[in-house]
Amino acid sequence: MDPAKIFGARTSIEQVEEGRELAPKFDSDGLIPAVTTDYSSGELLMHGYMNAEALARSIETGEAHYFSRSRRVLWHKGATSGLVQNIRELLIDDDQDCVWLRVDVAGNGASCHVGYRSCFYRRVPGEAKRAEGPIKLVFTETEKVFDPEVVYPGAENPTKL
Repeated sequence: MDPAKIFGARTSIEQVEEGRELAPKFDSDGLIPAVTTDYSSGELLMHGYMNAEALARSIETGEAHYFSRSRRVLWHKGATSGLVQNIRELLIDDDQDCVWLRVDVAGNGASCHVGYRSCFYRRVPGEAKRAEGPIKLVFTETEKVFDPEVVYPGAENPTKL
């Protein structure tokens, strides 16, 4: 699916905000933010980015594809782990510069490469406003759904310092 053929040109504010044509706005790096939630529960699973090819492939296949900023490559979520994100609904925001994927996740339902169900497994505590040093995060998930060493044997960790 050729992105140039399926995405419309952005010609007016009215067309972008009220029109029926998909005309996504990619940033200066050619990316658009993608928020991904569980279709049934609404739980936030992850935030990533898509380039035009990733968005087009996601639409074409019904499975989530993203662009890895750290590795600078297109990736099909779950291609290695089997934890494919099957898109039930793909929405775009009012000015078409962010997408929201509502998905069912194959396998054990995890979406985090660290092994947790959600990539958002820690929170900033309420008392952080009084912190005098680095803020200490609180884990909201304590059990990993899978072992990353088993699911991604020998793979380089995508997290970059």
